[in-house]
Amino acid sequence: MVKDLIKTILYFDIFAYPLTGDELLLYNGLRGDDARQALDELDKLVEAGMLGYSRGFYYYRGKPAMVDRRLNGNRLAEKRMDAARKYSGIIASFPFVEAVMLSGSIAKGYMGKNDDIDYFIVTKPQRLWLVRSMLVLFKKIFLRNSYRNFCINYFVDTNHLAISEKNRFIATEIAFLQPMFNNEIHAQMMEENPWIKDYYPLPVYRRSPSIKKNKPLKKFFEFLLDHRLTDGIDGYLQRVSEKIIRKKFNHMEEALFERSFSIQSNELRYLPNRQQQRIMNRFCWKMIVFERDSGIQLRSRIYKHHYQSSMPPLSLQMASQTRSVKHQNQRVAL
Repeated sequence: MVKDLIKTILYFDIFAYPLTGDELLLYNGLRGDDARQALDELDKLVEAGMLGYSRGFYYYRGKPAMVDRRLNGNRLAEKRMDAARKYSGIIASFPFVEAVMLSGSIAKGYMGKNDDIDYFIVTKPQRLWLVRSMLVLFKKIFLRNSYRNFCINYFVDTNHLAISEKNRFIATEIAFLQPMFNNEIHAQMMEENPWIKDYYPLPVYRRSPSIKKNKPLKKFFEFLLDHRLTDGIDGYLQRVSEKIIRKKFNHMEEALFERSFSIQSNELRYLPNRQQQRIMNRFCWKMIVFERDSGIQLRSRIYKHHYQSSMPPLSLQMASQTRSVKHQNQRVAL
């Protein structure tokens, strides 16, 4: 039990984000005697200097300044929810948009000063690229191409809510998706990705009032555009968009491009900064260091084999551990 809590602390430590005892218990589905026992064992690790604890928050190593950073980020997230609701409503008003969810930092209740508001968008089948193109055009014309309140980097359609890639990073992003428009599809997505319960056994997402749907103007345009010609337009927009994306990132090796982007008729994943790979590698590094210092085995054999080949020498990881929290926060956003 305590191993799962440790891994959760180490994972969120990548983002310099300490967690309360209640959050650790919720994220790991612990209750009653199991919960009390796990926290007792965690407190022993704090006494031994393996973990830190300050003002109700657990964290890795001696970084009490992260508590203030987290609390400030929580307050900023609350302030920026007004913008998130506004633009979620705008996105929901576009034809063929079936659901809008917040993702990334704000979905976890935290925002850094320079963080964008990320959206996970679900469309009707064979309309994903039409929706994406309309939203990009809206952003370029009315928002001067600013991503600050309008970062649309993940799309799927209603027939493909199950995410094929499975790891802690993906599980965290799915589990924390915050529904803004159409709670039913959010619930359906949770049902179609039952594997995330291996990481988050209980619901952890933040609730918010759902935006009203079925606006007359939206339904009119959907009726107007709902024919076979639009199917062809959607396919054309996918091909054009893929050419543009590949040209923009032609410096990437193909293997790296495939890990950063998914460009399909039913899915667009647009993560050009290699965030997933960097986070999963850093998570493994942190587990290696913790195992070495504490003698507690955290990684399975499969996990070791999968990530060990991409690991830098431990000396490089230890050098990374000494960097300031400020520099760390600039590299990875929650």
